[in-house]
Amino acid sequence: MDAYKHRVDMVTVYIEEAHASDEWPIGSRVCYTQPKCDADRIGIALDFIKATDYRIPLLIDPVSLGNPFSKEYNPWPIRFYVVDGKKRLSYIAAPIAGSYPLELIRNALDEAIQQSQ
Repeated sequence: MDAYKHRVDMVTVYIEEAHASDEWPIGSRVCYTQPKCDADRIGIALDFIKATDYRIPLLIDPVSLGNPFSKEYNPWPIRFYVVDGKKRLSYIAAPIAGSYPLELIRNALDEAIQQSQ
């Protein structure tokens, strides 16, 4: 999707693992422990980028600073939000059977991009 390449006003923030395998496992799909440092969180984010061919800039909520995004916005338990070009929350992902269908999130992002062009 070439539209993602040209969007500099869209970003993603990766926060704490809701169901880290060492804290609150929910099945075999989650295979990460809670990151203990920024490098751990970056590694998980890079895995996500590789697995999904994700092209929107992905920021991390720094473990080293005590997860300030999580503290400010309290994004639990829903963890995927899309903010559209008008800076409105246009999509909030809800888990389905213990997982997040990435195609629903991608569709929401596509729609936000189309509306802002």
